[in-house]
Amino acid sequence: MKLLQWNIWNREDVENTLKLLREVDADILCLQELTAGDSESNNGADLPARIAAELGLNYVFAPASDEAGKKYGDGIFSRFPIISSVSSCIQDPPPREKEEDYSSECRVYVEASIQLEDDVLNVGTSHMSYTDRFGTTEAKIAETNKLLETLKQKKERFIFAGDLNATPDTYTVTEISKVLTHCGPNMSEKTWTTKPFAYKGFEETQLNWRLDYCFATPDITITSSKIIQTDYSDHLPVLIEF
Repeated sequence: MKLLQWNIWNREDVENTLKLLREVDADILCLQELTAGDSESNNGADLPARIAAELGLNYVFAPASDEAGKKYGDGIFSRFPIISSVSSCIQDPPPREKEEDYSSECRVYVEASIQLEDDVLNVGTSHMSYTDRFGTTEAKIAETNKLLETLKQKKERFIFAGDLNATPDTYTVTEISKVLTHCGPNMSEKTWTTKPFAYKGFEETQLNWRLDYCFATPDITITSSKIIQTDYSDHLPVLIEF
């Protein structure tokens, strides 16, 4: 089976997203920056529903924000039936400031129970909060600890994949690595950014950062893992076969 982890970038044309997803033809997708009802993103299209319909997949979508009908969040898509799902907030934002602040946005965790032929596989995903230059802050530690409350309960038949907005040496990645096994590829391989980024004095134009990961319980056997090279999105997808 194949699982693809990908932050699809809310500015990317959905036709490009669909093109790559068809080429990869994964059994399970963990996608971040899905939007619905936002006129600035694919003319307000409901991307989770569109992707599911075009690819013939089952899905669950958990909005991290829903303001005036504009939804933004994470989703899990599956070739197999999704028999149940849960989601929870792992970071509650403080009162909204006049100035946009990526580090103070609501962040969610979503999990789907997927029915295979004779067993159930649980898959979780999240798009964790941004911090300046992806460093560790007290708020990011608290967010990580909230996520770990769930991950520590997983002992078998579980995969977690997401855009953690954290580098391999941070508290977030090192603590998750203590409770789940990293699926690869090597953390020295980069996934961000393929597009110019500039925010509050931090600018990046090169593929210098690893932000996207897959982890699993020890009973999941990983047969291969790779980062897919593409011009679509500002993140590169991670593909694992298991």
